[in-house]
Amino acid sequence: MAKPKEVVGKRNAKVGYGSKRANRRKEIIRVASRLFSEKSYHDVTMEEIAEKVGVAKGTIYLYFDSKEKLYLEILEDSYQDIESLIKKEIAKSDPAPQKLKKVLNLIFGFYRQNLDILRILSRDETHLIREHYEFTEHWRLRRLRLYERILEKGVKEGSFRPINTKLTALVIFGLVRSVMFFHETDKSVEEIVDEVFSLIGNGILSEERKKSLEVS
Repeated sequence: MAKPKEVVGKRNAKVGYGSKRANRRKEIIRVASRLFSEKSYHDVTMEEIAEKVGVAKGTIYLYFDSKEKLYLEILEDSYQDIESLIKKEIAKSDPAPQKLKKVLNLIFGFYRQNLDILRILSRDETHLIREHYEFTEHWRLRRLRLYERILEKGVKEGSFRPINTKLTALVIFGLVRSVMFFHETDKSVEEIVDEVFSLIGNGILSEERKKSLEVS
């Protein structure tokens, strides 16, 4: 039977190994994200990623089975991060219009701070990967559902006029993506959000809510 000190030592060793492995994975993700943002998917190789990280090529495969898996995990990590932020905002008790505006601010702010991810998404090269359709559709539907939840709350509380929430969520999704990918501007995140929210709000806010916002 292991002595208490031996047990603690083994546990600390496992924690240290787990932390080291997590840090190495983050470094691989960071380096690969930069390369995929600078070059096309096919032009990036696992050899180049390994060289930039400073490890043998085989080490990369200990963390990711293939370049496809690595590429998709980069995107999945970013989707999970932004979804976590959005869910926290949705869980708050703010009225739907404020909630929607804060969510827009989170999304634009996140990608302004993570330009490598934004460049990768704007290339839209997931079609080069066999698993792309299921992957992109999965995350697209999840994002749409989050928008729908805000819209449904707004309709219920009277902040938004009666609307087709599924269609409106799709419009918001497309508008946000278009602005992120194709609208080059030096404006701040707050200024961009104000403009986008104004476009959305003029279409979905109830007349009563519009008047209250004008007064405030």
